[in-house]
Amino acid sequence: MDRISVTLTDFLLLRLINTPNIKRIEDPAHRRKVAYIEAWVSILGNILLAAFKMVFGLMLNSISMLADAVHTASDVLTSLVVILGFKMSAIPADAKHPHGHGRIEFIATLIIALMLLAVGVKFGYDSYQRFVVNTPVSGSYLIAVFMILAGLFKELMSRFSIELGNRICSSALIADAWHHRTDAIASLLVALAIVASKFGYYRVDAILGLAVSALIIWTGIEIFLDSCSKIIGETDNSQLNRISDLARNVPGVIATHDIAVHDYGSQKIISLHIEVDGTLTLIEAHDIADKVEKTINQELFAVTTVHLDSYRDTSQFRQ
Repeated sequence: MDRISVTLTDFLLLRLINTPNIKRIEDPAHRRKVAYIEAWVSILGNILLAAFKMVFGLMLNSISMLADAVHTASDVLTSLVVILGFKMSAIPADAKHPHGHGRIEFIATLIIALMLLAVGVKFGYDSYQRFVVNTPVSGSYLIAVFMILAGLFKELMSRFSIELGNRICSSALIADAWHHRTDAIASLLVALAIVASKFGYYRVDAILGLAVSALIIWTGIEIFLDSCSKIIGETDNSQLNRISDLARNVPGVIATHDIAVHDYGSQKIISLHIEVDGTLTLIEAHDIADKVEKTINQELFAVTTVHLDSYRDTSQFRQ
């Protein structure tokens, strides 16, 4: 399934995005296009699945299936949040926001997490009520097979969204992907509940409805905490190492230290110290610093500030 998602991703990006590197996309305009591709693919797929699940859920009187249908429908809303978040993050900088509005992308992720929590709590309560009453549920092998196929389809959508999210380093797309994945797991649990109901075990439907709700709530909490961490300003060691490598590949740079990154979604504000030969003239050293800034800015679509130091033992500094 991973190979299918990668192939599908490459196929769409090669035809819709004009960039030499489809494996790691940094350009803000291209990042927005990728986000829109993910969102619209998700919207179309989820509308179709939600409609079928709702009809079958009403036919069987299955709370777990109705919960799953609403969960799938809520995926449409989260994809709309992705679109809105990326559109608003593209608003140009102004006097109050000199670094732009890129962190709206992180706020969009928070909204997705809160929507997941609301859905999970609502259907957790409904499932508990159904468990107490022991509401009868119809069973159908045909619909159970449909739910298994729906689960596999949603897992493919999840991997597709994760692949796109990784290529543009977007927490919003990763959050949307986990929304798909919880729906995939929920669909498989619902299939089990439908089969159990065929043999008169109606409470299995309510119990698995509670399991689906718990899964939704857990995912919402995970996404919420991850997004909060990014807004607060978490450190990405792989990103720091990449910046250090880019700088040290510039001729004349001996070492780097004190790298700092302020992430604004589509734009990053970077500062770092580079160490050069102390015998260089000021003009020569400045030219090296200028090349470092241009190299990092081109690769990461960032605004970089370089501080010059004479070479010394850098073992005391963190990379």
